[in-house]
Amino acid sequence: MTTIRIADIGDAKVLAKLNAFVQELHLKHRPDHFKETGVSKLEAWYESLLERPTTRAWIAEAQGRPVGYLLAILRDVPENPFTKARAWLEVDQIAVDPNYRRQGVARALVSKAIAYAHEEGADRIEASSWSFNQEAHNLFGHLGFIPKIIRFELDTGDTE
Repeated sequence: MTTIRIADIGDAKVLAKLNAFVQELHLKHRPDHFKETGVSKLEAWYESLLERPTTRAWIAEAQGRPVGYLLAILRDVPENPFTKARAWLEVDQIAVDPNYRRQGVARALVSKAIAYAHEEGADRIEASSWSFNQEAHNLFGHLGFIPKIIRFELDTGDTE
């Protein structure tokens, strides 16, 4: 049985360790963008995020052991000449231990994020993933997310 709990600053090390699953995937596919990092550096980074009132994280546990997490950030953008004002919850990171995938862990984490978005008056949740991460695309699609924007890249470095 998986339980979901809200993370606090004391969980920064747990988040840093769980992040390794995703960081390794990103590093494997985009070493031009991502770099190797360590738990201590990530721990400090997560602590700084968890101190912010707009950041929330949830940890999934199975048999008392952390097996996944979701990190979300509330966004609130005022109206401008191009767009209407809007508030949304951005799923910044989600990771599940490969041994616990396809068991409803990600769904349970996203459900917590949805409930939090409702509490905060955010009527949308957005998530992004790298183009190589088909597993994430499948997950988000399965959970009802629809594609919103596609970002393109052009390497203008030496072509010789």
